[in-house]
Amino acid sequence: MSAPSPTIEQLRAQFDGTPAAASIDYWLAETHPQRVTAVNKGIDYACNLLEQSKNKKQGLGEDQITVDICNMLTTAGFDASHDANVGGHCDIVIKGKDLFLWLAEAKEHDAYEWLNKGFKQLSRRYSTGVLGQDHGAVIIYCYVADAASMLEKWRTKLLEKNADVKAEKSTDGNPLHFFSQHKHRSSGLPFHVRHKAVSMHWKPTDTPPKTS
Repeated sequence: MSAPSPTIEQLRAQFDGTPAAASIDYWLAETHPQRVTAVNKGIDYACNLLEQSKNKKQGLGEDQITVDICNMLTTAGFDASHDANVGGHCDIVIKGKDLFLWLAEAKEHDAYEWLNKGFKQLSRRYSTGVLGQDHGAVIIYCYVADAASMLEKWRTKLLEKNADVKAEKSTDGNPLHFFSQHKHRSSGLPFHVRHKAVSMHWKPTDTPPKTS
């Protein structure tokens, strides 16, 4: 007699805490908030893989790093694309059931005005702001030391430069992202942005090992 097939909940439990779980949650999601949660998990896994291999990623530039993220998301089962035409050429576009659309602008941290440009591109150029398309992200590739301090300063600058925006620190204990909300100019509905720092700083001070 063959073993019974696992239930969906058993599969979720088996893969909990892995990239596969984010993919399972994404495709089985029945609501847009569930899809957003799954996408954020997928983004976090992809970005952490970049952080683990940051010594190999120095000097690649925004586009190549973003392509790497999209490739990892696609491999994990997300419908992700880079530079797709959604109100313009958006860095990361993820589509799903029931007209779900999640967008992200990815910027290498240089000047805070550059980050603000990415925020405005996302919120005023690319996004529709309608239901199921009212969440996105600004992903910041941080090559300087102390990404947490950089992100906190960006939160302050964001509020200074955008009087209509409200921002709050993450409540999940992760200091490398925060959330903002404002009224979308086109739809008139609340638009939610997750601002995420990817720690890419790599300047080792130890003596490199000798090669034989």
